[in-house]
Amino acid sequence: MTPADSTSTPPTSTNGNGNLGKWVALGCGGCLGLMVLMAIALTVLINRTLKFAVGPDQVNTDNQDLFTYALPGESQGIFAMDMFGMQVTQVASTDSPPSVLLTMGKLPRYLQDRETREAFIKEFQNSVTVEGNYQLAEQRVEERTLCDQPVSVMLQSGRFEVATEDTTGSTPEDSAEGAKAYDAASLLTFVEYNDSARFVWVLAHGDTPQATADQVFATLDCL
Repeated sequence: MTPADSTSTPPTSTNGNGNLGKWVALGCGGCLGLMVLMAIALTVLINRTLKFAVGPDQVNTDNQDLFTYALPGESQGIFAMDMFGMQVTQVASTDSPPSVLLTMGKLPRYLQDRETREAFIKEFQNSVTVEGNYQLAEQRVEERTLCDQPVSVMLQSGRFEVATEDTTGSTPEDSAEGAKAYDAASLLTFVEYNDSARFVWVLAHGDTPQATADQVFATLDCL
């Protein structure tokens, strides 16, 4: 045997760690492909389930499927959203700032227990932006009928303030410098209909805001 024979290099293994690295690489590639497919599927789902519109030109109020309604004078749609089972539509009077704002909605099942939906509505009320500032304090509850069902209606009264240069229509009382103040009223209730929780919220200001809110409420009926 020659020295060359005794020091020859052993053959390189073609399995073991080499195959393991190959499968790890393929596995990571598979994970990445799955994540991409999930992202695409989620995007398609959101595009199909999310509908969002703002402004009279975009909000179609002719095909309402929650409530019938009527506002004093002319009205216009200002906001509509349909997302993951939650529907919200807002319509308002055409004066500026709107003397009546009607919000109608349907909650998905995961928001239909009492505590959750009340928390949601509270946050929703705090997030609504209007031209002016509603300050509602006094609160009482009345039992009324909506969609042929007894409902508990939360009534609030207070004030609505708006910058002087933005006011038109009725004559308000003077408030802080550069602002005018009106009497205001809020009416909010839930109703269970067709195995879903629906809500209506009426904001009104002017000379007789509570009478205006009551007038709007009287026109409501489930569809």
